[in-house]
Amino acid sequence: MAITIDGKQYDETKLDDKHKNAIVQVQAAQNKLKQLQSEFENVQVLIAHHSKYLTENLPAAALIEATEPAVETVEAEVVEKAE
Repeated sequence: MAITIDGKQYDETKLDDKHKNAIVQVQAAQNKLKQLQSEFENVQVLIAHHSKYLTENLPAAALIEATEPAVETVEAEVVEKAE
C-alpha cells in the first residue's frame, strides 16, 4: 500500500514500525484537530445564541444603576531592590 507524505508516495511495506507508528500518530492528531475545530465552532454558536438571548431578555428591573465603579481598584507601589 502506498502512502503520500509531502506530495511523495512511499511503499508502506518498506517502512519500519517507528515510521508506521508516526504515520498513525499524525493521522490521529489530524482527526483530533478536525474534531476540536468542530467543537470550537459549536461552542462559538452556543455563546452567540445564549449571549443574544441574554441581551434580548434580561429584565430591566434586574439592572443595577451604578454611581461608583463596581470594581475596587488597588494601587500598589513598586519598590526596587537596591544592590
